[in-house]
Amino acid sequence: MNIRVPKYSIQVPLVTIVGATLMTACDSNAPQTHRSETSESHPAEQGHADVHWGYEDENGPARWGAMKAEWETCSKGRQQSPVDLATPVERDLPAIAVHTLSAHVVEILNQMDVLEELDNGHTVQVNARLPDALQIDGKSYSLEQFHFHSPSEHTVDGEHLPMEIHFVNEAEDGSLAVLGVLVRAGAENPAIESLWASLPSDHGGTSKTQLPEAFASNLLSDAESGFYHYTGSLTTPPCTEGVKWMIKKVPTELSEAQIRRFRSIYDHNNRPTNPLYDRELYVDSSPNIRLYDDVAE
Repeated sequence: MNIRVPKYSIQVPLVTIVGATLMTACDSNAPQTHRSETSESHPAEQGHADVHWGYEDENGPARWGAMKAEWETCSKGRQQSPVDLATPVERDLPAIAVHTLSAHVVEILNQMDVLEELDNGHTVQVNARLPDALQIDGKSYSLEQFHFHSPSEHTVDGEHLPMEIHFVNEAEDGSLAVLGVLVRAGAENPAIESLWASLPSDHGGTSKTQLPEAFASNLLSDAESGFYHYTGSLTTPPCTEGVKWMIKKVPTELSEAQIRRFRSIYDHNNRPTNPLYDRELYVDSSPNIRLYDDVAE
């Protein structure tokens, strides 16, 4: 994953997988700020017409920390994301409950080359505002948005996967949780097909679609195998730290054609991995994951 969050920023949270709106966007006429993880940034921090970050050499990840004083954490922080998912420590981790997002109407935003105030790092983003979409050990998070990267930002034993999806969630106290879904080539995924069929043809454009009944369960297939857990940051400026990351251990499949569809619009929008330093990378020893349909359940 985008939308900027006033208190922090993030590019994507069991984080809540719920309702979403692809958007970078705006109102029909005026730009609006939103939280996001591909801009995993906060709305407040995304709008800077004087500085344009991206993924090319001249404005890419190696330069983010020097582009604005508020972004120096990108180069000096010691809890930065993404990281290499290697040699995790097994541990009993908190129970996670995620809303399925079934039949949720979302807005899809094609974010490349949009107004500087809305630029989130070039991606397709779905903005979602679903209260209590994710619960981690009983603590509730609201889904804000989800977005896509290609190739993956996190690596597994040093290897990238074709894509990665980030679901960005926020609790009432402002803390962030991002649910990451690694993607490998395989069977066509009906959850993504409905989104791809509704992608705006113009960069900066928006469209709406209704998510299929099995949206979250298709993207979270094999969730019972567990998640990698660690404390990290947003993967785009200002690279805010203290973000709770959960990455599904078993990658989700999209077809080669679905992966090519995204890459035909946005390719190489991934930040390189960062050192773990003194952080621990954990993996569920006995996963406790639940998908549910009703937020009030």
